[in-house]
Amino acid sequence: MDDQIRIEPARPEDAAAILEIHAAAVHQTAAPYYPEEVINSWARLPITGDQIERFGQRLIENPDHRTVVAKQNNQIVGFGSIDDKNNELQGLYVHPNFGRCGVGAKILAVLEQEALLLGLSYLRLDASLNAEVFYSQQGFEVVEYGVHQLASGQEMACVKMRKTLALKC
Repeated sequence: MDDQIRIEPARPEDAAAILEIHAAAVHQTAAPYYPEEVINSWARLPITGDQIERFGQRLIENPDHRTVVAKQNNQIVGFGSIDDKNNELQGLYVHPNFGRCGVGAKILAVLEQEALLLGLSYLRLDASLNAEVFYSQQGFEVVEYGVHQLASGQEMACVKMRKTLALKC
């Protein structure tokens, strides 16, 4: 499946599909690791027009963010975003139907190359508990176990991680 996946810059019209993937990943993949109130705060359902508009402005149209989507047969199956002002991987989500197929690694590789082109020497992130193993396999190191504050103010357990970036030949 991996070679059927294309990674490309996200466009404003991708916002609704991206939020649907985010919700599916949180409510299915991450749900066993967090209490229901955290899951519901992290990915609110139903998705509203206001959420779609805010997401588009915050992550797709913002010049300090690079957001990419993974597509298979023109269907978005995953996405990721970096905040280049803060050296932060802000999110990487894959629809549960496409999990463990290399989509996340492919998105991450593109974002890391983008970060290098922007002059970043490292990326940091607050990984969800369910994503720690994935990021460790991708070369990120645990800095500490801590708490991430969601936009709603809700706190959730996380793993603060960091990776030094290097050019790939």
